[in-house]
Amino acid sequence: MYGVMAWFAEKPVAVEWIERHAAAAAPLIPDEYRRHEIGGDDWGVRVRHAPPGPFRWPVVATGDGITAVSLGLPVGLDTSGGPVRLAGRLLAGEDVHADVVPPFTLIAVDRAERFAIQQDWLGMGRLFTATANGVTAFADRPSLLAAFLWGAREPDVEGWCSYTASGHFGGDRSPIRGVRLISPGERFTGARRPDGGWTVTSSRRRSVDDVVASGLAARAAGPDAAVALATEGLLATAKGIDGLYGDDITIGLSGGKDSRVIAAAFLATGRSVGFSTNVDVPAEGETAQELMRIARAKHGIEPPHRLAHVAAPADVLGVKLADRTRRLQDLYDFQFPSTYVVRRAAARQLPTPRGASISGAGGELAVAYWYPADPATDLDRDVARRTAVSHLTSAVPAGTMDPDAHAAERARIAAVADRADALGLEGQAIVDYVYLVERVRRWYTSAYLFGVFTPFLSPAFVAASFALTAPEKRAWTLHRGVLDRFIPEWSDVPFVSGRAVTRSTATAVWDGDGVPAISDLLDTTGGPLTAIIRPAAVREALRDCVGGAPAAHRRSSLLQQFTTLAVATHTLQPDAVRHVTPTTYRRLTAPRRTIPARRLLGIAVRRFRFVRRTRLGRRLWSAVRDRLT
Repeated sequence: MYGVMAWFAEKPVAVEWIERHAAAAAPLIPDEYRRHEIGGDDWGVRVRHAPPGPFRWPVVATGDGITAVSLGLPVGLDTSGGPVRLAGRLLAGEDVHADVVPPFTLIAVDRAERFAIQQDWLGMGRLFTATANGVTAFADRPSLLAAFLWGAREPDVEGWCSYTASGHFGGDRSPIRGVRLISPGERFTGARRPDGGWTVTSSRRRSVDDVVASGLAARAAGPDAAVALATEGLLATAKGIDGLYGDDITIGLSGGKDSRVIAAAFLATGRSVGFSTNVDVPAEGETAQELMRIARAKHGIEPPHRLAHVAAPADVLGVKLADRTRRLQDLYDFQFPSTYVVRRAAARQLPTPRGASISGAGGELAVAYWYPADPATDLDRDVARRTAVSHLTSAVPAGTMDPDAHAAERARIAAVADRADALGLEGQAIVDYVYLVERVRRWYTSAYLFGVFTPFLSPAFVAASFALTAPEKRAWTLHRGVLDRFIPEWSDVPFVSGRAVTRSTATAVWDGDGVPAISDLLDTTGGPLTAIIRPAAVREALRDCVGGAPAAHRRSSLLQQFTTLAVATHTLQPDAVRHVTPTTYRRLTAPRRTIPARRLLGIAVRRFRFVRRTRLGRRLWSAVRDRLT
């Protein structure tokens, strides 16, 4: 992990600004972190990072007057000559990011004369930017940009609307008003003027649209060529990681198809790797153990395999829900998915990476992941558009969001789908594009965790996925083709489907103090963020939890999202916190009063007598009485 801050200004920057940033960053930085600072009165670069350990690519490197700062690891790039040479090529105008496996962002500074900052082609690297009073600043944490430029931070309500609807901040949005994530392929360049101050410009270089277009152009070569391209990309990525990391590698192995392909690719390189499986869902562990048995029996491979519960209640509930949520938000500056509030509490400071791990995320692009069930719709643009919008606005159940906020987010996603259409993508390929530029870019946790690699985001594999037709994706052509090249016996083991697994033993949001904590947040938290979700929907979900209704499990995402919004309000807008005595939990758990049957009948009769106050009512009363007697 690291903390990075850089600024380039038109005139000298007040020392107060720099001190504000330092004070805001200090609580997060462990003592053992290394510290680097360069700059002058109108510019500066500050980096705090963990010791490199077994990683062979330094966060900061200097030479020949050039300083290179790497956010992430340059898997897939030509790394000969090290970071300084790569930074020099960036300063010379090369598209050094074109073949990288995201996330990776590079900052290059040539003495005090010029700089360049390059975002990866997907825009996954977590470097944010903001401008105020002639100062253009960059940081890996939006809150620190706000502290530096304004001395205070306010929530970006539109950003939080997208977080509520989709589970992550959409597009370039951030949790903090005035701050945005650097766009896919975006490059900032700056030159210092002779009389002082900097001129800063930005442009868009090779980006996700170019990678997708190359895949679309390769479709004419057929599925075998796509499988070959994907295989080449996976092997090159595995070898590239081997060159950047010198210790044991752990691969997450589930019962699904994505991690299985990644595992097979690494075993095929001959690289020594270990495996780890989350057994909160028992079927995942059973399938992973069967794969290991086949590897031993058929190929003589004996890799270590660790089985673990990652969200067992005994490990999670020692820290209360609100504190778990607050610590998660503090560590990742509000950006981690709310699903992680039911895992072990996050650290209070930036961690020191213990080792590299390999993620199987990203394979969804090649398996018709979000496609409708009916193949007849595969070329229907309107169905694809609706499908993409539906999936990316369903993090909370339908009807539980503020209607205006929900409509605005649907419109934003529809515009992304229209961009895919403009690129020439047809039918359900539009869904894959939206998934890539929204879900993959902003939701994948590998963007925040140093040393987590995502081989499926190799440009070659991404392009290969867009080279397939919809029927080929439905047949899992890439996955089966790659497995057949590496460990064909693994293709015979059924993949675990998320729709068919037994219920997880992981912690639920209502476990422990969950229900009372959320009830109290509902009573005490106002402001625009909690208003994104209808309070009545939260109360109904809490009532289901207290009553043990089956619907409670379907509403867990609603309660997690609301908890995230409420705790963020306590941090970002403390004036919106109501200092009242909570009552919701007491009402939910109060014993219900029962009325004796005789008294209930008497009440009903007395209330029905009102009909005798009108002529028609008296006639009806007499008719009923006569019939009964």
